[in-house]
This record gives sequence, structure tokens and C-alpha cells, in this order.
Amino acid sequence: MQKVTFKDSTAVFTLDEPRRPDEYAPGANLSVEELPYLWASPPLAVSFEPEKPLTREIPDFPDGGMRAWSVVIGALFMSFGTFGWINSFGVFQTYYEEYTFPEQSASNISWIGSIQYGLIFIPALLTGRLLDLGYYNGPLAISSAFYVAALFLVAECKTFLQVILCQGVATGFFAGMLFGSTPAIVSHWFLKKRSQAFGVLAIGSSIGGTVLPIITQQLFGKVGFKWSVRAVAFIITFAIIAANLLLRPRLPPSNVKGGLFDWSAFKNPAYACCVLAYNVSLLGLYVPLIYLDLSGQAAGFSPNFTFYLISIANGASLIGRLSSGILADRFGALNTLIPFTLIGAVASFAWPYATSNIPSLVVVSVIYGCATGAFVSLIPSAPARLGGMSDAGRRIGMAITCMAFGATGGPPLAGVIRTKSGGFDDVGLYSGGVILLGCILLAITRYLALGKWVGKF
Repeated sequence: MQKVTFKDSTAVFTLDEPRRPDEYAPGANLSVEELPYLWASPPLAVSFEPEKPLTREIPDFPDGGMRAWSVVIGALFMSFGTFGWINSFGVFQTYYEEYTFPEQSASNISWIGSIQYGLIFIPALLTGRLLDLGYYNGPLAISSAFYVAALFLVAECKTFLQVILCQGVATGFFAGMLFGSTPAIVSHWFLKKRSQAFGVLAIGSSIGGTVLPIITQQLFGKVGFKWSVRAVAFIITFAIIAANLLLRPRLPPSNVKGGLFDWSAFKNPAYACCVLAYNVSLLGLYVPLIYLDLSGQAAGFSPNFTFYLISIANGASLIGRLSSGILADRFGALNTLIPFTLIGAVASFAWPYATSNIPSLVVVSVIYGCATGAFVSLIPSAPARLGGMSDAGRRIGMAITCMAFGATGGPPLAGVIRTKSGGFDDVGLYSGGVILLGCILLAITRYLALGKWVGKF
């Protein structure tokens, strides 16, 4: 910004004139994350120190320290207790098909998981806006109580409709109420290391998606369905309590204009394309995770082995979550997300053809898990960079809420394709194809954000 100064005997009045960010100051080296703060101060500033120049300061982020990282650990616990549960549905899909609801089609049963995947994203719009207004810990505690109650009620379900309402709707929605604003909370504490912090956050869902299916599967045969679900519910309850104790916002409330849903955000072509890219990618991203177990059994492998494929994929996602956060802070979020998403598309294409032997199926599961782990880890990064921190909660929340369409529609569509085709070859083509299209849209998002095809973003 260029300054025009008028002096008198007591004060200096400094008027700001607009100036392009690239003309700001020689050697300023402002990053993409810092650009929104160039426009943060008011157009008229008054200084009573004539010899001291006025400067614009970018809000100070701790970017480390015990308090900041304790918030990230709390976010990890929250991710474990919410997405870890959601990512475990593949075990329930197989159990319901074989034992509880054999009269239901695979597509019908997959709606339980799809509703979970969809509803966990929808409340982010509400929780993000509440966070911006300063309401966080109260809604968090109330939602935690309802979520834990819903988990224990899953064990009492007897009919298909009850399972849809309890496991699909109730746990999905309240998991979303808990997780929706968690990325924005982490954004309060980190800027330059934000993607790395998001990577640690996402580790929780990887650990949960690895450990919880194994525990559930092992307990099914020993203590039955009810106590298997109850045991998992007790573990998740501990994680949710820990998250409640550690998660705290840092920035003051900000009642920015626009209401609950700020349509003007979509006037930014990069933001609109980013949300579209996320939706398209999610139409195929979770399909292999749900059907890995069944595809292995259809190929003739023992169920005692195939259920581990879900845990293998979720465990491998830990690599993608950690590495993507580190790489994104260095090279840019989308510069990291695009190649990982491309790898996920290739793995999805290869998945049905890897069922000829166990080693190839395990390798594809590992590669697929790494790619999806990176995608999930970096979901908040691009929306967080496409604006300032005053409405970061709402902007990230809107993006996550809009993702519900892709997350909900993908698995049932795959189930219909499987039923019509009688196998998984066409399912793999569908999954890989939509992920590839999402990858292309992510590349376009980067171009729209930077105005060029090459650069850090």
C-alpha cells in the first residue's frame, strides 16, 4: 500500500492508497497464505509517533510450542473417534451382508456407510460458522454426549431401518458436528506449518481406521455383535473426552458478513472449482475402501485374511497423511495433493485386476491407502488459503459440507454397478475414472488461484 502523509505539530495522518501485492515491498517474499492479510487494516490510520513509520503486520501464529501441538493432539483424538469409526464401515458391510441382513443387496447396505460419509461433512458449515462467532466448547460437549449415546445404541439395533437411522444418520451427523470445525481450530494455531499440522490431525483417522476394524472383527466371533460394538464405543468415548480437554480456539470471535452460508465465496473461481474437485474425487475415493474385503472374498481368499485389507489400507494412509503434510508446507498443498490423487486413481483402476493373488492385492491396498490418506489430510489446506482468517471456519466448513454430495453418492453408485455387472472390474473403472477427473479439476483450481500453471500453491 502507498502512503500519503500530512503533518502538523501533533500528529501524522496516513492515508493508504491501493497498491498491487507484488509491488508491496522489495524482498517481502510474502507467501500465498499471507496475502489475505495485506488488506486487513482500515483505510485510515492515525499515528502519534511522527518518526515511527506505520507498518502492516501479519497476524502472529505460534506455529509450534506445547500449547499449539497439544491442540493438534486433541484434533488427532477427534479424528480417531470420528473418521476412524466411519472408515471402519467396510467390516460392517461384510458382516451385514453375510449375517445380519442377507436379504438386502450390497447397494442397499452400502447406503449405511454412504450416509455416514455424507453426514460427517454436512455439519461443518454450521460448526464453522459457530466457531467464527465464538461458540465452540459448549456445542462440542453437547455433540459429544449425543455421539457417544448413538454409538452405544448401534449395538441395540435389530432392523435394517434402525441401523440406517442409528449407525448411518445419528453417528454420521454427530461425528460431523464434532469434526467439522476441528481443521479450523488447528488453523488458529498454525500458518507456515499448517499442512504439517493437518497431517498429524489426519493420523487419527488412519490409526482408528486400522485398529477399530481389527478389534471389531476379532470380537464379532468371540463376544457377538452387541459387545463388539460396545467395546469400540468405549474406546471412542475415551478419545472424544481427550479431544474435548485439548481442543481450544485461539483467535477472537469474528462476526463477518455473509451469514451462515456465504455465497460470495463462490465468486472466487478457484474456490468454486476446488469444491467441485473435492466432490468429484469423493464419488470414487471411498469405493475401494468399502469393497476391498468383498472383492478379496469374491476372488476366493479367506475372510480371515480379506478383512485385514481395510486395516492395511487405513494403516498405509498414515504414510500419506504424514508425508503429504511435510511436502505441502514445502511445495504447496495442491502441488502435493494432485500427484497423490493421480496415484489414487491409478490404484483404483488396478484394484480389481490385483485380486489374482494376495501380494498384488496387498500392494494395491497400500498404494491406495497412501493416496487417500494424503487426500484426506490436505482437504482443508486449499480452502484455508483462499481467504483470510476472519472467516476461515465458515469457508472451510462450506467446502467440507459441500463434499457431502460426492461422499454420499459414490458407494451406492458403485454398488449398483457391481450388481449390474456381477463383478468389480467396472467398479474399479468407475472409481478410478471419477478420481482422475477430480485430479484434473484440482489442477485447474491451482491455475485459477495462481494465474499460471506452475507455482507454489
